[in-house]
Amino acid sequence: MFSKGKLAFIYGMVALGVFGLTDIMFLTAFAEPRVDISPTCGPAEPGFNIVINANGFKPNSNVDVKFVGSDSKIPLYTQFDTNSTGGFNDVTFADDLKADHYKLYLADDSNSDGIFDIGAKRVYANVTIPCEK
Repeated sequence: MFSKGKLAFIYGMVALGVFGLTDIMFLTAFAEPRVDISPTCGPAEPGFNIVINANGFKPNSNVDVKFVGSDSKIPLYTQFDTNSTGGFNDVTFADDLKADHYKLYLADDSNSDGIFDIGAKRVYANVTIPCEK
């Protein structure tokens, strides 16, 4: 029914499809974490909501979120659960933060102990309080 050339071509295309799908799954599983926040600045009082959209973390796990001030202190800390693809889209309330330039660090915390997992890749976004005029 099929000549040897056509059969070889069909098998080749199937192999490429399988390997291509495997590559996509492998790259997705080991994607670099990333984070987008909105807004990136806010008023000093009385506080404000920050929407966090994060991806690339461990699936069905926990991610720690820490506000780190320019003095290296952590005045605010929270944690979010990741979905089956290692992401989350949630809101945190930034309150009682003094005027400063903060780094909002995120990293995996599988056992919810408040400490980033050893070897976990960290990402951050900048937050300024108050907004610059």
